Amino acid sequence: MTDRAVLAARIRQEHAHELPTFHAGCALDTSPCAVTAESLETRDATLTVTITCQSFAAESRGSDPAAAGTAVTVAVASTYTASGARRHIQLAEPEAWARAVFAEFDEDERRMYLLGGVDADTGRPQFGLVTYRLYLDARGVPIRVPPQLLEIPHYWVLPLE
Repeated sequence: MTDRAVLAARIRQEHAHELPTFHAGCALDTSPCAVTAESLETRDATLTVTITCQSFAAESRGSDPAAAGTAVTVAVASTYTASGARRHIQLAEPEAWARAVFAEFDEDERRMYLLGGVDADTGRPQFGLVTYRLYLDARGVPIRVPPQLLEIPHYWVLPLE
């Protein structure tokens, strides 16, 4: 098991009651969920993890078929614990948080994307922020990002080996 997998399992165990579940569409609503926690890997850092769900409907375009479902966004903001000012954080812990949020999906079926240090709603860069996204179809099954929704770069996060 890799360090990221161990860290994701630890996060899932310690914060299971705060993280949403996606089975049977339970968390697929528009109310955001936020978890604030001390960083497990970076000294003097506090992480605020915000999980949002937003419905989408993309019409067919060229050879791209129509798609509808929910985009689930995990945004991890890092701040200095003492001052509250934003700070840089390595990608390992934000990725572990995203993996913990999406832990109920098998590695083989999960299509998690890194959007990077941008606000997913505006596409603008933000210091101390790392954003991940997962797309679910109308049945709650993970799907590839519909090409019609690619307004900002999406980088597929490969399964852990």
